[in-house]
Amino acid sequence: MHELISLSQANHIMIAILIAAPVIGAVWGAFTKQLVRCLVYGIIIGVGNFALWNVYNVITDHLGLDTVKNLVVNLVLFIVVGIVSGLLIGRFNRQEQRRKSADTTE
Repeated sequence: MHELISLSQANHIMIAILIAAPVIGAVWGAFTKQLVRCLVYGIIIGVGNFALWNVYNVITDHLGLDTVKNLVVNLVLFIVVGIVSGLLIGRFNRQEQRRKSADTTE
């Protein structure tokens, strides 16, 4: 059986995302006049994606690709990362809203 893409090709894609995400964030930030914020988001997305890819590979190499244990461990990992990310983004956005409302009332 032949794989769709090789591990090397997948790693190249992840490296491309690592590089492209901050660039896209900076371009988006330039258009929206929020350069630093969008650049930081791009860096977080790029580095976070690359880190999760490497953690996924370590777990899969250790537990095996076709095991239920691997599926459960990776599922729990990604759920926890998603919840923590959502909470942090929500908190950051609430602080931004408070700051903006404080700036407009002054």
